[in-house]
Amino acid sequence: MKLPSNRKVFTSAEVCRACGISRTSLFRLEEIGFLKPYHVNPENGYRYYDLQNITVIGQYQRMQAIGLSKKEIVDLYYERVDSKKFLEEQRQRLNMLERFLDDYEFRHNHGKGHSGSIVTIPSVTCYCKDITATTTDEIAKYNYFTHEECVSKGYRMLGSKPLFAEYKDRNIWANYLTYGINYTLCIPVVPSCDNDPNVRYFPEIKAFSIIEFGEYSTITKICRDSWEEFDKSGLTASAPARIIMHVGSYAGAQYRSEDFCYEAVIPISDKK
Repeated sequence: MKLPSNRKVFTSAEVCRACGISRTSLFRLEEIGFLKPYHVNPENGYRYYDLQNITVIGQYQRMQAIGLSKKEIVDLYYERVDSKKFLEEQRQRLNMLERFLDDYEFRHNHGKGHSGSIVTIPSVTCYCKDITATTTDEIAKYNYFTHEECVSKGYRMLGSKPLFAEYKDRNIWANYLTYGINYTLCIPVVPSCDNDPNVRYFPEIKAFSIIEFGEYSTITKICRDSWEEFDKSGLTASAPARIIMHVGSYAGAQYRSEDFCYEAVIPISDKK
């Protein structure tokens, strides 16, 4: 589209009023390289803007409203990003937000378990440790000590993603008092260059999901219920199952035990 040569120009005050921003914010957009005024008077430095400038500011506000940083907005607008990588990162962010909101709504409405949900679990790097426990108290204790060990080794916790336990035996709770519970505790961390055998990368997966809230014994129920529903669905597991601890023991003093929230996920093949 060719813009008219006699188009109207606006002062900074008019633009600020039209866009609902301050003069400081307007000039900051120029400083970060996002906005270029239509004309700058060389004698007094006064800036003048056209309608296209105003719509550009609107684009900035739109991207700002969805949580993008200033640098992300500038790079995205001027196509300075790897589009494929950007889309993957933003869809992971969206998935994490949706899962957090589902968890929050579920706990605060005190609803019943989600049944038969197919979800996408984002990729994550974790500090992992194999654990065998014979009581729920031992599970809580070993989980706590493993978390401490991870911190002591200098790993940076990835607080945006919850801890989870990976287990291979679908009947894990059947004879735990006799044989113990064998699982791998996985603590999300920021990837590092250290060649630590305890650090594993988990790729993004599709999974069958059920969420339950309640005190620690809820895990027994959610393991059993998830496999029962999974079998009815006719799906096939593609990797070890997980129990994701959205809110669990030592998550914070403000949480009551009945408000702990766990998610059972059983990875499935993404092939059609």
